[in-house]
Amino acid sequence: MKANFKIIGMALFLGTAIIGCTPSPAPAPPTGCNIVGTDFQQLYTTTLASNALYTNYTTMDLVTHEYTFTVNTNKTVCTVGYQGNAALFAGSVPYTIEIYNNTTSTLVYSGNHIFNSAATDYQPITPTNLVAGDSYTIKRIASNYLGNIGNTIGRILRFNTGPVPYPVTSGALTITASNFYGTGGPVPNYGIPYIDIVFQ
Repeated sequence: MKANFKIIGMALFLGTAIIGCTPSPAPAPPTGCNIVGTDFQQLYTTTLASNALYTNYTTMDLVTHEYTFTVNTNKTVCTVGYQGNAALFAGSVPYTIEIYNNTTSTLVYSGNHIFNSAATDYQPITPTNLVAGDSYTIKRIASNYLGNIGNTIGRILRFNTGPVPYPVTSGALTITASNFYGTGGPVPNYGIPYIDIVFQ
């Protein structure tokens, strides 16, 4: 009888341990959070096509990639899309995503997210309200780059020549400036980092 209880107890323990080690699936974007054809995607594509010398390029080995923007109507950000670095993704090293309201000098969102390196990966965030007309900056910060500054590079719409095209607009979104810095820089208005903000 005692042997049976021992066997049952061991089976329950092993079952619990196995279930506890199973990774949970990535959270799905919130309902009403459409990641196809976003204002940012359209803005990026249209701006890239506007000048034959602009390029879609992976570059800029600096810790922080950011752009400053406004919205022309109140919006709620529900998801952020980014394509991570392969070494950081393999090491489960997160990026910090921040949204800062420049008008009110307030950090309105900060969170750590691991982004897949195979393609643009969309991670849900705490729904973050944006006020029409206020200036915001979204930042992708790679503070832990595993000792290799090359791990901080990211996808950018690079302006190779001519005047900087800002402001650029699509739908409710207008980008007014960009910057790259940390372990070097700043390098203002070099191009648009591909950080997709998705509105509900």
